[in-house]
Amino acid sequence: MSVFHRRLIYCAAVVAVLAVIVGLHRLTQPDQTTAAIPEMATVSNPSASMTNSRLETNNQFHTNALSQTLKLGVLPASLQGAEPSVAFTTDEQGNLVPEPDLLILFDFYLSALGEEPLDLLLSRIRQTLGDQLEGHALAQAQDLLQRYVDYRMALGDIEGSATPATSDGMASVSTLRERFQQVTALRQELFSQAESDAFFQLDNVQDEYMLDRLAIEQDPYLNDQQRQQAIASLDQTLPEEIRAVRQRVTRDAELYAITDSMQRAGAGADEIYRVRAESLGHTAAANLEALDQQRQEWDQRLSDYARERNAIRSESGLSRSDREAAVNALIEEGFTELEGKRVRALDAEL
Repeated sequence: MSVFHRRLIYCAAVVAVLAVIVGLHRLTQPDQTTAAIPEMATVSNPSASMTNSRLETNNQFHTNALSQTLKLGVLPASLQGAEPSVAFTTDEQGNLVPEPDLLILFDFYLSALGEEPLDLLLSRIRQTLGDQLEGHALAQAQDLLQRYVDYRMALGDIEGSATPATSDGMASVSTLRERFQQVTALRQELFSQAESDAFFQLDNVQDEYMLDRLAIEQDPYLNDQQRQQAIASLDQTLPEEIRAVRQRVTRDAELYAITDSMQRAGAGADEIYRVRAESLGHTAAANLEALDQQRQEWDQRLSDYARERNAIRSESGLSRSDREAAVNALIEEGFTELEGKRVRALDAEL
């Protein structure tokens, strides 16, 4: 999978790798190369003392890393089980090579701002950087992190000073283009050309496309046919990879609308499966069918909970605290801890 696809998919959905658990396991288990060193040292006796020294240093590094992990504590709930698998690169001179993985890492941890203070999140990022980088490259990564935080804060200021939308809820093209120019200038101020190309090239292409498309859609001098032709011509200017993704998203959205309409009209599971299989193939259709079943089961469990909860709340012989305790017990008995959080979040809407 290309880095391009990783950025697209990671910003849409999140791909889970239990990095903390795996990291702790690795910290406490020597790798195969390290484990083989004592035997090699026994055979080639002159290097034994040097090998032992390396082992002591390596063990000390693992101990320090484990201590640092424990010091920072467990990840915030929103990040657990979703840690990105990222890798950083240095050139022959030991300089950090700007790559999208860096921003994927930064955005992953910074998304938990509000659950944890910024200083702690930055410590987590620095720890991950230190696991892969050292020396000059590590210093460059830490400097880049600081500049990226400054960038995110400045973006908030730009958004805060944005011109309000028009009466129809849409901002004018000129307003959006001015904001885009401000963001572009900010990137040029804080990042080198190589960094900007690696981090924001895809964003720039998509932003330019959306501005041009919005200008076409808001052009009062175009009729519907001319507008469709102009948009079709604009689509052809996009890179092939972006066009493929857009086509897939459009296809999936249309398929969802069709099957949703079929379900509301009472279509059977076999009929819906056939429509999905014709568009996506049998494997995807089977996965979507299983997802439908899970959703139906979840909706039924929520419905059962709401009925029992309402019965508890309508019980006149219970005090308010007793009713709350009974509802909490109902949630704990019927749902897992994670499901219980979702139920409590949805409780007001049930």
